[in-house]
Amino acid sequence: MTGVVALAIAIPLAGAMQACTDLEENPTSTISPDNYYRTEPEVRAALAGVYNVMRSAAIENYWYLAEATSDETVTPTRGQDWFDNGRWLEFKRHTWAPGSAAGGENINGAWEDMFRGISRANVVLNALQPNQIANQATIEAELRTLRAFYYLRLVDLFGPVPIVTDVEIMARAQNTRAEVFQFIESELVAARPALPVRQDAANYGRLTQGAVDAMLATLYLNAEVFSGTVTEAGLTKGTARWADAVTAADRILNSGEYSLATDWRSNFVPNNESSPENIFVAVMIPQSGLGLTMINRSGHYNHYSSGGWNGFSTPAETYARFSAADVRRSMFLVGPQVSLETGAPINDRAGNRLVLTPDIPDITQATETQGIRPMKFPFDPAHAAEHMGNDFPVFRLAEILLIKAEAVNELNRPAEAVALINRVRERAFVPPQPLSTALTQAQVRTAVLNERLFELAGEAKRRTDMIRMGVYTAPFQFKPATEPWRILFPVPARQLQTNPLLVQNPGY
Repeated sequence: MTGVVALAIAIPLAGAMQACTDLEENPTSTISPDNYYRTEPEVRAALAGVYNVMRSAAIENYWYLAEATSDETVTPTRGQDWFDNGRWLEFKRHTWAPGSAAGGENINGAWEDMFRGISRANVVLNALQPNQIANQATIEAELRTLRAFYYLRLVDLFGPVPIVTDVEIMARAQNTRAEVFQFIESELVAARPALPVRQDAANYGRLTQGAVDAMLATLYLNAEVFSGTVTEAGLTKGTARWADAVTAADRILNSGEYSLATDWRSNFVPNNESSPENIFVAVMIPQSGLGLTMINRSGHYNHYSSGGWNGFSTPAETYARFSAADVRRSMFLVGPQVSLETGAPINDRAGNRLVLTPDIPDITQATETQGIRPMKFPFDPAHAAEHMGNDFPVFRLAEILLIKAEAVNELNRPAEAVALINRVRERAFVPPQPLSTALTQAQVRTAVLNERLFELAGEAKRRTDMIRMGVYTAPFQFKPATEPWRILFPVPARQLQTNPLLVQNPGY
């Protein structure tokens, strides 16, 4: 993990570039290109600040928006805990607004997170242009790819956003969603040849061609949504790119660089840098502010000595969809509980044996023991308080198989799609429980959506999947049917106040 650890902890320089994160205020550095960015170590230090935003783009505000608004997660109010001015209830019920508790906190936070990464990339790219350093083409490709990835998050969450490639401080109008889609695609295609096929151990976590292909496969899979138009009536789809999704997926599948891990759990353990399946990860280290906090989000107050936050739970209806024979069901904690550190039985706050129950009768008044807890990432004995060293997988080979399965099914090849789904299912069941190759195209669509839930739960994919499959605004547990325009989040009130050229998304 040495390479990315070095990137992750290069905070001081990253901070020098951050400045203000409002959209029109692209950060300018106190370091001049005339006296810096002249050597590869200096540029690599600046690159660290761009990679550092991956934490926010993977496991913080983006994760909250992707998970807490879907059928995969519920965050009930527990006494005085987890009300937070009602924002978690807003997420679950789809009642957020531009200036509401959710809008002002996590929705605005996600906007600023992504533009922070874009701004940092622009600072370095613009500074590099007059200079020549060793490996400049590769570093520029990394910067362009990271910038494209942050735009991929933005087009998913907000739709039309301004495309910014310079460091000039000015108000900017939004580009259309189709224009943002085209920009992401062109940047990824242009950057890919300059990136390595693989990274050595010293550069673990840095971008590869496989990571670019995973981004392209994701972009093409969601092309109808990401290049479409949203009005108050809902989505008018853009052009489908199923064949392109297959092509991008096949480059990964045929590369020989990745394979499915024999043990599904090994993709998420504290030393998961050894996983042959993880294509691109947000690297975590067990140090304050640099580790994974997933265990704390869901874990009970007494699950380990540092104490969990007792927040995120899995709705009982969602949990019930997992087969009892599926190894992936083991990611959930329910029933009598033991310490994650010692394995000894633990109690609740009242001193009674801690027993987690599936049902949450009222998400506004839940008890400390109600709700199944997702625990996909195992406890790290080397943790620093709530910060664990488990790397967060942004793209895994299993997802690439499911992307190809969905795409070939839409190309009217359902039997081929089922065979790909069964490759993912094979390690999850002993004995195997393959799906029938006689499923219809419509049945395979349902099977793909279900399998993505089983395989990718907790990996910040669910909201996007539900939108693509047309079920995000339909009713599900704890949520009634909601307006069709809520497939986009609002432009946050703070951004509208600071940039008069921005236009609010429909419905808000």
